[in-house]
Amino acid sequence: MIHLNSVTDKPYAFGSRQPLLVDADLDIGVGRYALLSHSPERHRQLVDVLCGLRPTSQGFVTHDGNVSWAIGRQGFIRGKASGLSMIAFVSEMYEIDANATYELVADLVSDPEGLAKPMEHWPLYARQEFSFALALAPAFDVYVIEGAIPFEPCRFTRLWLALFEERLIGRTLILSSYRQNQMADYCLKGLIYERHALRIDDDLDQCLSRFPPRRSRSESGTGDDGLGGGFDEGQLGL
Repeated sequence: MIHLNSVTDKPYAFGSRQPLLVDADLDIGVGRYALLSHSPERHRQLVDVLCGLRPTSQGFVTHDGNVSWAIGRQGFIRGKASGLSMIAFVSEMYEIDANATYELVADLVSDPEGLAKPMEHWPLYARQEFSFALALAPAFDVYVIEGAIPFEPCRFTRLWLALFEERLIGRTLILSSYRQNQMADYCLKGLIYERHALRIDDDLDQCLSRFPPRRSRSESGTGDDGLGGGFDEGQLGL
């Protein structure tokens, strides 16, 4: 569960500080939620708040259990570190067995030999695969996905989806995506951002009709991670 307690947040965005949340209170219990709004450009900041990736201006956010990082976020896999180094880092952070984590990731990705190479030299599809595969290693209680879930018909997608659906049993999903069909397939409720607040709506179909998913400005362009292309250009269809 995620608890928002009198949260006010005014992050820097689009050239100035703008209110994101104002005195927001909400308990997000176990369930599957589609993050929806008329302002998908603010979803990245909302995900930061929900995952606890940065402190809020006022109030606080608490978690019951482990909450994932922003799975699928552009720029998560980059830099001079190798895949093996990232596996070791995540394993230590979440106190899981590094050998088991490596075996899981190596079984899923298309090129396991590439894990020993610096991530900055990987093709885009390899970064996508690694990012999603590594997210299945820790036993998260809440999975937060920013972007499209892998859907391109290929070996990686079939294996990943099968494992992901197992991981989701009895756990929570918060999905921020421009793909409405994925929200309809994986989510049961709407997590609505409106008027500087978050609320839960049980009628997902009505929510999707009122807040039709679309790409944010960052997703429509090349992104901010310096990869020279958004995830939509990868073989996973992201």
